Formats: sequence, C-alpha cells, structure tokens
Amino acid sequence: MRYFSLILFAAILIFSIDFATQNTDNVILNYTLDLINFNFMTSRPIFVPVFFSFAFGIIFSVFYFFFYHASLLRYQHKQKKEIKRLKRLVAIEREKHVKMEERNRELQLIVERVQNRLDIQNDPITTEPESGETSY
Repeated sequence: MRYFSLILFAAILIFSIDFATQNTDNVILNYTLDLINFNFMTSRPIFVPVFFSFAFGIIFSVFYFFFYHASLLRYQHKQKKEIKRLKRLVAIEREKHVKMEERNRELQLIVERVQNRLDIQNDPITTEPESGETSY
C-alpha cells in the first residue's frame, strides 16, 4: 500500500504528459462578469484549462486537509489537557479516599477498644466483690 500511491502518481503523471501532447488544439476561453464590467477572452490549448482545473482542485484539497488537520490537532490538544486535569482530580480523590480509609481504620480500632473496655466492665466475673467487701 505504501508504494501504491507512488505508482498511482507516476501513472497519472505519464497520462498527463500523454494527454498534453495529444490535445494541442486551441480552445477559446471566455469569462465575463457583468457586475463589474469585466471581460476576459483567450485562446489556449485544451490541456491548459484541464490541467489548471485539476491543479486548483488539488490545491484546494491540500489547503482543506491542512485546515482540517490543524483543527483536529487543536481538538486533540484540548482533549489531552482535559485528560491531564481529570487524572489530577482522580489522584486527589484517591488520596482523599486513602486518608479516609486510614481514618476509618483508626476509628474502628478506637471503637473496638471502647467495646472491649465496656465488655470487661460488664463482665460478671470481674465485677464480683472480693472476700472482705460487702455489697449492700
């Protein structure tokens, strides 16, 4: 596929040269623009207007491609900036989440210690009065 475009270009070039050498008859080109009183008339070989119309089409296509490509690159640059911003936000949120999990573990340990203390205080075996003490 890489060499196909080169072969196609060479074939079109050879066809163009052959077309130009075989079509040397003159044709009259007349262009009139009445709005500004402009009149243009010339006599050229037939291959000249054909080649100029192809050339203008190719030039227009090239300019259109560059403008379209530039707009796509600008859009891609905006997307990359947005991706970086979103990655930064995700990293901040992950950091918050990790800190929150650590805080939750600490709170869970505190709750477990308090619960263990309450269990020890409410344990009937440890709350019985010792011999010599009387409970009223």
